[in-house]
Amino acid sequence: MGLSLLSYTVCYTCSEGCVSGCGKLVTNDSEFNSYLVNSVCARLKDEEVSATFESDLSALASTDMAVDTLKRILNAPAPDPEPWEIGEALAECVLEEEYEIKWPWNKERDKRTPKASLPGADLVGFIEINNTAKFALGEVKTSTDTDTPPQIMYGRSGMTHQLDKLANNLQVHRSLIKWLLLRCKNTEFWPLFQGATKNYLDSGGRNIALLGILIRDTPPTN
Repeated sequence: MGLSLLSYTVCYTCSEGCVSGCGKLVTNDSEFNSYLVNSVCARLKDEEVSATFESDLSALASTDMAVDTLKRILNAPAPDPEPWEIGEALAECVLEEEYEIKWPWNKERDKRTPKASLPGADLVGFIEINNTAKFALGEVKTSTDTDTPPQIMYGRSGMTHQLDKLANNLQVHRSLIKWLLLRCKNTEFWPLFQGATKNYLDSGGRNIALLGILIRDTPPTN
């Protein structure tokens, strides 16, 4: 499933070229539902690791009791995802397809409890612009607020404040870079990590791509 189900509605770029934005509108409900059920659901459930988890544990279940226990664990009901979880998974899928942003690690794997909300940026990955790797850090907000812009953009938990923190807080940068280092070393993403880190350091901590994604179920406005 590609992005034919989304159409551009608004695009802008500031005079310095440092900020740009695009709005997209769902134009085919049935295709969008299929996209959610397939691409987004696979990301949300981290299906690749789930299959490995089942296979590896099955190899260790050598008695009837062990097999029965494993079946009960695998069949334990999972909680329904929160709207913000679906929003983050949708954003990751669209950004990966539209801008070829690489997500080296699915944050679902870091949860200790089913409903955990992990600290740090919602989006953590890499983007290559003109063959130059950069950290791609972002926040995702999902809102049904009919105000334009919605209230979720403001306040200490709003997108504006969170993006400012992502841009300027060195403690956040250190935590996210360390998080990425541990997940990229000895993997295919290591060259991207090295390139993005070098560009970050050479620029005094400014050469990063900030992403603010707002997902709404309201009619678009100019």
